[in-house]
Amino acid sequence: MRSILIPLVFALSVSARCVKKQATSEQQGVQKMGAQSGESAMFGNMTSSGGQESPVKMGGSSSSSDASTSSSPPAGSSSTPTTGSSTSSTDKSATGPSSPTPSGDGSVSATTVGGGSGSAGSGSCGSIKGVCFNSGMQLSMYDKITTSQQWLTFQPTLPGDGICSDRTRQDHVPMMPFASNVAEAVNLVNGPNPPPWMLTFNEPDFSYMGFTPKMSPQEAAEAIKPLLAKPGKNTFYVAPVTADPMSSWVDEFFAACNCRDFFSAYNIHQYQPTAEATISTIESFRAKYQDKPIWITEIAPGNAGCSLGWDAVNQYMKNIYKFAKNSGYIDRVFWNTGNQLGNDDQNVCNSWLMDKDGNPGPLLEMYEAIDCT
Repeated sequence: MRSILIPLVFALSVSARCVKKQATSEQQGVQKMGAQSGESAMFGNMTSSGGQESPVKMGGSSSSSDASTSSSPPAGSSSTPTTGSSTSSTDKSATGPSSPTPSGDGSVSATTVGGGSGSAGSGSCGSIKGVCFNSGMQLSMYDKITTSQQWLTFQPTLPGDGICSDRTRQDHVPMMPFASNVAEAVNLVNGPNPPPWMLTFNEPDFSYMGFTPKMSPQEAAEAIKPLLAKPGKNTFYVAPVTADPMSSWVDEFFAACNCRDFFSAYNIHQYQPTAEATISTIESFRAKYQDKPIWITEIAPGNAGCSLGWDAVNQYMKNIYKFAKNSGYIDRVFWNTGNQLGNDDQNVCNSWLMDKDGNPGPLLEMYEAIDCT
């Protein structure tokens, strides 16, 4: 898999908090998504604090917020970790919430992100459904996806000026994608509105065209130290995700930071042309990491070119969500992508739910109708 990361040379400068919707204009957000090898790159633009435009790239792989939520601990959290044993001596319960009980179906309140406020409910899928947005996303788009329970942004805070509905604010899952975001993440989780969850380093094992920051496990272990020291008391953390899900990067990172117990879930990205191949890789990943729930934070039928029709993509999507819901260990599945991209990226050219203007595409109705039973 390849990483879709914002170049290290430009600092993320957006820090606006999401407030209740007070305007009808749609604010463009800047996102990035992970990708897998052998695929073309996609570029968007974001404005840095210096007024320069930084490229946000997106590509693909073939292997195998400021969320203003309640500052109280996530519902259902317990005083004793229940996600299984680990090799680390780090005990997060001394300074933050202990690991939530893994549900495997997204139904346990301790793992609910931002209240899981899908206006139409999530039906048979529980709170497992999520969406990944990309460059050109407008915050108003999320409200059009009524059965999603959470959405991803690839920075600690919300994109744009943060004007959005309460639901969009509550369901946002922030990310600490780079070492350069650690300080911002520490401030967020220790601030007045800490998020229930935070994603950590995104595909640090791959650098695309020299634009994206690549970190060794040892460098990442050093970079995360400030967060380990001040994790806040109300936020759970998802482990770093690699471009290659079967690489040794995560294991080496855990050994270097001695922080496996710090994380409450593992993370995987998948872009394969068939549901069968995707499920096989996920099961192999699970064989490596059995003690905590798994989040799938990017998934689409990649490496299939742009040849799949809507019905074929819909079947892939239904198969994946049904498998995840009934797996007993997958808590979140973020479909990629919520919004159409202005290029021919081979991973997501036929998986968008809304077009570039926010109009529903054929797949949106299919996504909303997914039956996980």
